This record gives sequence, C-alpha cells and structure tokens, in this order.
Amino acid sequence: MRQARFFVNNGGGWSGDGRTLPPALDIEHNPSGATCYGKSQPAMVDWIRAFSDEVKRLSGRYPVIYTTQSWWSQCTGDTGAFNRTNPLWIARWSSDPYPLPNWPSHTIWQYTSTGSVPGVSGNVDRNVFNGSRERLAAFAECSNENPC
Repeated sequence: MRQARFFVNNGGGWSGDGRTLPPALDIEHNPSGATCYGKSQPAMVDWIRAFSDEVKRLSGRYPVIYTTQSWWSQCTGDTGAFNRTNPLWIARWSSDPYPLPNWPSHTIWQYTSTGSVPGVSGNVDRNVFNGSRERLAAFAECSNENPC
C-alpha cells in the first residue's frame, strides 16, 4: 500500500530501542470531506487492515490506532478486528476515556485539546499513557502484537 510505504519511509518507522514510540494511524473525522472518507464500513476496515499490515511488514510493529469512539463506531461499525494487534490511542476530551471503541482497554488517552506546556504558546493536546513509566518503556520496546 503506497500510503503506508510513504508513511514508514518519511518518519513513521519504529525502532525497538525502548524510547521510540510505535507508528500511529490517525483515523478520525475528515475535516475536509466525507466523515468516513467516502468508504463503507467494510471498505474502511479493509483499508485500515491493509495500512496496518503494510506498516507492520515494513517497520516490524503494528501502528497504534488514534481515533474517537464515535468515529470508530460510525465508520467501522465498532469493529474489534484490531484490538489484538493495534494498541488504542483514544481521543476523548473528558474526565475519563470511556466509552472506548471495541478494545478491552486503551494504551494512550488524549484527554484535552486545550492544554498548555511550558515553552509553547497556545493550546496543545495533552495525553497520558495507561500505565507506569516502566510499562511505557516496555511498550516502546515491544515488537509483539497488542498488548505489549
């Protein structure tokens, strides 16, 4: 798949060094067109599978899937087809990450889009890893399927 090859060749690679996080597929609301990119639910699932499999083949690691519960439900039919291979990065700007798409748990939670950090002017997304610092290092190193 051309898009996955371009992604991996232009910064989407991964190294099991314990510091480099795995590649991520940001698949959510399309701000410039059809919500589901003009794809039916089965076609979207097929596209995500093809992208994910090619990233795995090229980098050695399945990508994390970054999405929202509502988009995932609408555009994939809330498929659970990726919950054993791809970690979930849930975007839910709320007091907790639930409800989740069809994954048993999340790996990363983006809890706000209006955060702040020293040295950066304006709003920034803020995220939290679902685990300890040691688990984060293991997650960065792991080449197995989800969960690492």
